[in-house]
Amino acid sequence: MAKQKIRKDTLNQLKSLEEERRLQYNEDLLHQLMQTTEWHEAECIAITLSRPPELDTQLVVEAAWQVGKQVVIPYSGKNRLLSFFIYEPTTELELSSYGLLEPKNRLNPINKSDIDLIIVPGLAYASEGYRVGFGGGFYDRYLADYGGRTISLLYPFQLNRIVEDVVEPFDIAVEKLLIAAE
Repeated sequence: MAKQKIRKDTLNQLKSLEEERRLQYNEDLLHQLMQTTEWHEAECIAITLSRPPELDTQLVVEAAWQVGKQVVIPYSGKNRLLSFFIYEPTTELELSSYGLLEPKNRLNPINKSDIDLIIVPGLAYASEGYRVGFGGGFYDRYLADYGGRTISLLYPFQLNRIVEDVVEPFDIAVEKLLIAAE
């Protein structure tokens, strides 16, 4: 099964998920994340601002702000390279060509070494942490020389053994997968 089919199938599952179940999964994943050592030790957390039907990352952002953590969000620049910028309630955002909210002001990118934890987005995952993302390889490129911690937050159906069959040499595994309880 090709990555494109995995993406399509998983997006269809996300779209058909009942709202009550989605909210339950989101709350469970936030609770799990906040129990991790990675969360407790992180001062700076990188996260993508999600869009429906994905997991609502704004919950994670607000939880981080409540405990005084710095939050940074990505900008997908030229050559499919990510850079991260401080995100605060007053940060001006704009819609990227990929349909994501990104920082409008991109004058002061955060050093990669200053990011303690990246919440890595994706659509489907192998149990070893390899993932099928949205295409483009942005995160694989960024993670190739990243020395901090990585976690992904999954709905149960996003764990998919077929992902193991499409792993490529440049794919970078996420260190820890948190999976919502059924």
